[in-house]
Amino acid sequence: MGTTAMNSAITGLNGFQKMLDVVSNNIANVNTAGFKHSKVNFQELYSQTLRPATGANPSLGGSNALQVGLGSNIASIDSVMTQGVLELTDNPTDMALSGDGYFTVGTGTINTYTRNGHFSVDATGGIVDSGGRPLQGWTADSMGNVDVAKPTGALRIPYGDSMTAQATSTMKLSGNLDGSQAVYAAGPPATGGKFSTEATIYDSLGKEYRVQMTYTKVPATAGSAATWSWSADNGATNLGTGTVAFDANGNFSPTLSSPSPSFTLTPANGANPVNITPDFTTMTQLETPGRYSATVGSQNGYPAGQLTNFSIDRNGMVVGQYSNALTRNLGQVAIAYFTNPQGLEKSDSGLLKETVNSGKPQLGAAGTGARGNLTAGALEGSNVDLAKEFTRLISAQRAFQANSKVITTMDELLGEISNLKR
Repeated sequence: MGTTAMNSAITGLNGFQKMLDVVSNNIANVNTAGFKHSKVNFQELYSQTLRPATGANPSLGGSNALQVGLGSNIASIDSVMTQGVLELTDNPTDMALSGDGYFTVGTGTINTYTRNGHFSVDATGGIVDSGGRPLQGWTADSMGNVDVAKPTGALRIPYGDSMTAQATSTMKLSGNLDGSQAVYAAGPPATGGKFSTEATIYDSLGKEYRVQMTYTKVPATAGSAATWSWSADNGATNLGTGTVAFDANGNFSPTLSSPSPSFTLTPANGANPVNITPDFTTMTQLETPGRYSATVGSQNGYPAGQLTNFSIDRNGMVVGQYSNALTRNLGQVAIAYFTNPQGLEKSDSGLLKETVNSGKPQLGAAGTGARGNLTAGALEGSNVDLAKEFTRLISAQRAFQANSKVITTMDELLGEISNLKR
């Protein structure tokens, strides 16, 4: 007598002790970045059948089975994957995910996964976690292109990296020439349309030059509504000339303008000649009396530069900032997605390991699929709710006490039975 009751109570003690362990671990990690709290689920152990169920017959009705439960055990301990609050840290290598993705750390062939985005840069420029494990991603090529279909590798910041100078080869002209102006006459006094704007260009060694583009209204060519001649000079030498024509709507007419316009600057420093193709396609000639807005919208040359800083965008792209005011992609953070993230197995330092029940990691960029966007300079806080954990703590404590009371009660009953033989 009493053995079943005591055994049931013992299973309860064991189960609620584990629940206390889980709740205590949740509370201990209330300030752990990326921590996901766990929840214990119980199930009835099994039942002892004292009498099986019987079916009805012409003389008697049916009866239900007579069973006694034999306690409980833990059905599962599940990680609750709700999103934690993002907390700004102002550390540029800290990262937080808003979604279902995981950072990948390891060697590339043996990886673990984490929601804790606290990273730093080591002495070699590698981006590593607090344990020195490299953050995995894709390194950009020399042009800043990233191929996420390739295998991942350790991401690093290439301090000391230089950007080679590029000579200007194209120049995009934009804006408006005043269509109300008459054909230019030198005078004196000079009358009619004439306007100059200045541009900066570069040679192959990165030296900067100032080039003046001058537009002069001339008699319209056959078929055009208006024609302007253009010339490029560096203050000492005329570098090239041509014409630019406009139709009746004031839009640039390529067929009536100089074909294949270009001009050349020959540097004195040994650099290659700078051959430039001006692009007038976005220029207009509308009547804006006395006002010109023609300018050099852009050109593709730049001086040499050294990597000075970097940033990480919402897609996990690591963007290098160079001393020549240009940027170039250095690499991209790899974000893993799992079909069943609750199937991941916890290991040391809050890291997670792939299992047969989690599914294979599906690597991709942040902002794709369900991986979520990435916020640099922030960490995801723990999703532990202290109010709920204290409630669970009290519930587990009371349940433990109740099961202990069952054992002491059965001990007293067994003592009474022992006294019956006296």
